[in-house]
Amino acid sequence: MDSVFLFIIILFIVPWIISTIIMTPFQYRYIKKMEEVKIERNLTQGRMYEEMPVHEEILHMNLQSNLLFIPANIIAGMIYKYRHR
Repeated sequence: MDSVFLFIIILFIVPWIISTIIMTPFQYRYIKKMEEVKIERNLTQGRMYEEMPVHEEILHMNLQSNLLFIPANIIAGMIYKYRHR
């Protein structure tokens, strides 16, 4: 294996996998809480986001669209759907 390829794997892929493992439980709790709030307030998802304060909306956007967290979002969403079907 080429040393440059190994360096790239160690530098980028390993931290990405570690961050996915660490962030998955946090993302699961976040998804669960957002669903509870949606049910508690009896709102549609779009209406709930419209009524969010700006700072919460920015936080939500960062948690859901950060490239580093996308695998954790997908895994947490799949776990949530599996547990709450």
